[in-house]
Amino acid sequence: MTMATLALLAERLRVEERLLQQAFAAAGWEARLYDPNEIAIPLQDGKVELPAVALDREQATPESAALAALLAARGAVVVNRPATTRLLADRLAFLRHLVVAGIPTPPTIVAFGEAATFRAIASLGYPVYLKSLTVDPMMPIAFVEDPDAAEALVEHRRVLGEERAVLVQQAVAEPGAVRRMVVVGTELLAVLRGRGGDMPITLEERERWEPLASALVGRLGSGVYVLDVVERDGQPIVLSAENLLQFRELAEQGVPIAERIVAFVMEQVQQATPGTRE
Repeated sequence: MTMATLALLAERLRVEERLLQQAFAAAGWEARLYDPNEIAIPLQDGKVELPAVALDREQATPESAALAALLAARGAVVVNRPATTRLLADRLAFLRHLVVAGIPTPPTIVAFGEAATFRAIASLGYPVYLKSLTVDPMMPIAFVEDPDAAEALVEHRRVLGEERAVLVQQAVAEPGAVRRMVVVGTELLAVLRGRGGDMPITLEERERWEPLASALVGRLGSGVYVLDVVERDGQPIVLSAENLLQFRELAEQGVPIAERIVAFVMEQVQQATPGTRE
């Protein structure tokens, strides 16, 4: 019997992709690596071989959102769905979604130019983060802790990255205070604290974070992603969201993360109907 196939949209096989391949095989599917850099899709009615089911295993960017939309338009089942990937890739749109919904976020100013950026930093006070409006691997998040760093980083981003508009976001907590909420489908699967190395990863109780996770899923939709949150004066504050890429530590701690991702993908396949998907 021929196994159904699924595309893992990734440039290379990491530990996580191998775990997913094993979990898909146990479910009767073959998960094959499919490098997004090799994909070309005609906008007209050109014939091209494309995956019928795809799991995005790369960082959410405007380019990956476009790829997901084009694959879905040709009838593929894509996880995460294009609408979710667009929000994960667009930091400004994501924050506006949360603000409109009344979900707490750090004080943030959108600055449209170098002088405006310095005024925004002065208004929020140090330390702050500088973030591009959309996710750009060539323009990483910058931590700014004093005026000298601000001058150097703003100039660097403007000259080398040609960045004009930028999100200036107040740093509301130390990195060690950040919790990572892992969502698969609509379920809060795990809450992590620490990032490994000198900050060991520990699992926390999920119950106290479930109302916030439910509210966030209501804005982002179902999918496979991670949300960074902190507590300030007893109130949760949402920092960011991104595609779930690394989960080997979860698997090592006994969380069936790969199996849950497979189950969610299979649910999407079963629910799929013919025609274009948003």
